[in-house]
Amino acid sequence: MKRFDYIRPSDLREAIALLKEHNGRSAILAGGTDLLVQIKMRAAKPELLIDLKAIPNLNDINFEKGNGLAIGALTTLRELEASKVIRDNYTAISESALIIGSIQVRNKATVGGNLCNAAPSADMAPILIALGAEAVITGEGGERVILLEDFFLGPGRTALKTGEILTGLIVPPKSPLTGASYLRHTPRKRMDLAFVGVGSVVTTEADNETVKDARIALGAVAPTPMRAKKAEEVLRGGKISESLVQEAAQTASNEASPIDDLRASAEHRKEMVKVYTERSLRAALDRAVSAPAREINR
Repeated sequence: MKRFDYIRPSDLREAIALLKEHNGRSAILAGGTDLLVQIKMRAAKPELLIDLKAIPNLNDINFEKGNGLAIGALTTLRELEASKVIRDNYTAISESALIIGSIQVRNKATVGGNLCNAAPSADMAPILIALGAEAVITGEGGERVILLEDFFLGPGRTALKTGEILTGLIVPPKSPLTGASYLRHTPRKRMDLAFVGVGSVVTTEADNETVKDARIALGAVAPTPMRAKKAEEVLRGGKISESLVQEAAQTASNEASPIDDLRASAEHRKEMVKVYTERSLRAALDRAVSAPAREINR
C-alpha cells in the first residue's frame, strides 16, 4: 500500500478547501469499504485522504410527509436498512440497502460512497433514480441540486466538479397509490454484485386498474444506471394486466445495452432484465393499491 496523509476536517468548508488544494491527489473517505480496497490493490493512489465523518449532519435522515425524505450522504446502509421512517414510507430503499454485502460492510458503507463509486451495478442507484431522487452537491460556491440520474457520467465517473462533495439526497414525497420495488439478479443471494438490478415505481389511478405513472431504472446493463423510458411509456395509461407487464418488461430488455464480461453474457443480462422487470413491476403494483396484496388481472 502506498503511503498517504490523513486529515479529518471538522466542517465542509475545510474539506472543500482541501479538495481544491490537493486536486487530483486526494480522495474522500466516507465508509471506505470500496476506497481502502482500491488503495490496497493500488488501483487508487491518493496522497491525501479527507475523512468526512467528523462533519456534523452528514448522516441525518429527515422526513416530512409533504416534502419527502432527506438523506445525508454519510448515512450508512445499515441506518437506511434499520430506519423506521424509511421502512414505513420508502420500503424499497430499506430493502435495497439490506441486500448489499454483509452486516459488517453495511455498518461502514455509506449511501454516498455507494453512489460516488459510480459502479454500473451499484444497488442503491436504481431505486433512488426510479423514486426521482436528487443529489445535493456542495462546493466552494454553495449547493447545487441535480437529478440523481444525471449524476452518473460513466463507470467511476460522476458529475462532481473540482472541490465538490456529494452531501445528501432528496427523495420527493410519494403520490397516493404508489408502490416501489427493487430486485436484482446475482449468482448468490448474498455478498455478490448484481448482474442485473431493476427498480420500479408505479402509481395507479383511483380505480386500481389503470397505471397513472411509472418509472423504471436499470443497473448493471449500461455504462451508467439508466431509465427505461420506453418501457415507462408502455405502462402509462394502460390497463393493469399480465400482458401489459410483459410488454413493458420486453421493452426494458430492448432498451438495455449490457456487455459480455466474466460474470455474464450480454444475452443473458438482457433476458434477466425482462425477467426481473416483470417481477419488480408486479411487486410495485401490489404495493400501489390499498389492499396488502392483489394479483394482476389475467
